[in-house]
Amino acid sequence: MPESSRLEGPDPSPSSPTTYEHPSEDSQRPLLSTNAGLTSESCSGTEPSKHPTTWYTEIYHLLHIPGLRFSFTVFFAASIAFVAKAFVYQHASESFGWQMSTTTWLRVSQAVGASIITLLFLPILNTCLHKRGYQSQNIDLMVLRGSFLVAAIGFAILGQAEADWLLVLALFVCGLSEAIQPANQGLATAPITRRYNARLFTTAAVLETVGKLAGGPIQSALFSVGRREGHGSLGINFLASSVIFVLLLGLALVVRIKR
Repeated sequence: MPESSRLEGPDPSPSSPTTYEHPSEDSQRPLLSTNAGLTSESCSGTEPSKHPTTWYTEIYHLLHIPGLRFSFTVFFAASIAFVAKAFVYQHASESFGWQMSTTTWLRVSQAVGASIITLLFLPILNTCLHKRGYQSQNIDLMVLRGSFLVAAIGFAILGQAEADWLLVLALFVCGLSEAIQPANQGLATAPITRRYNARLFTTAAVLETVGKLAGGPIQSALFSVGRREGHGSLGINFLASSVIFVLLLGLALVVRIKR
């Protein structure tokens, strides 16, 4: 990853012009910025000069790196939204009369979409864009934006599906959004030096776990809307997941990476 990448943040003082330094390996600056209030601090001092002595001190410093706030938000919010996929099989059984044994085709459809995006599309895209001079973090951000859009469309189809074949199509589209996690992980490592990678991924795993724990009851309550004897769910939980990805897309659109 290029060492010259810097955070595009607000001017630390109204009278001083923006300067672009080349940080050393021990004081690498964050690469991300956003116009939505994620970079209220100056670039200077976001990475501590000494090793934190405790785990909570490390997390404290990570949370004060403006670029990571976006990635942490994605780790948490996307986990809540993706919980909705666990209810697709029950939805197919109750609303469309599928036998539980046949719902495996939904899983196959999603797996096909995920395989296409991770094994075919992303490697080709990365190769082509790297040859054109794009930085890795720029590619990750573009992939995230596209994946948020695809996920929003997929869950919207799930929520409005009136035919069972639309469920298969929706799960395929949702599978195409599986690039969210690897792209977000790549983007999250950009603002920090290597010594914080372990703490970063530990914190990300905790946020994803908390998101799933919170998403379970939320998605279950939304899925229960409209359910009664002989009538399946209205699919409100799928629409709620679509809205979450639309909001994440809006947030990703205001993120900027300074070369």
